[in-house]
Amino acid sequence: MSFQKYTDEDFKKLLKAIDSHLTKKAELILIGGAAALLAYKATRLTQDIDSFNNIKALEKAYEEAKKETGLDIPMSQAGVAEAPYNFEDRLVSYDLKLKNLIVKVPEIHDFILMKTVRGYEHDLEVIEQISKKNEIDKSILIERFEKEMNEAVGNKRALQLNFAAVLERCFDIETGKNWLNRNKV
Repeated sequence: MSFQKYTDEDFKKLLKAIDSHLTKKAELILIGGAAALLAYKATRLTQDIDSFNNIKALEKAYEEAKKETGLDIPMSQAGVAEAPYNFEDRLVSYDLKLKNLIVKVPEIHDFILMKTVRGYEHDLEVIEQISKKNEIDKSILIERFEKEMNEAVGNKRALQLNFAAVLERCFDIETGKNWLNRNKV
């Protein structure tokens, strides 16, 4: 089964239309591919909008926006999402100059770590794209991983290997190897 892929312009158009149908303030915390496209200049298209927060307050406006724009982009709260501790304190506003819709995304290092948890090839591709187009601070990334991701659900060794792969893609192969050796993975 093939899914429609959408561009950053499609997402902007839909978000602006949602805003035009809102009668009061509502927040949307974007994660996943839509956040990567909009906030971090990734080029890999995606098929939906994943939200970290509950989007019940947006449902009516979202349905109206889909009709208005002809964009039937699926939007839902992510069923599972692992994030660094206190990442909500570091959320970044994504400014589309909207009236009622407040759009936020995880800070770039937090976003990379969220994508690291799953670590599928397409997640690693997006991380690599982001690292080429944005400034990533290696020390912040490593510190957050080591201090804030230790409670992530799943196989710890697999997560560590994913992180080493992220370090290789964002920086260089030696950075990944050195981190693995230093942490005896």
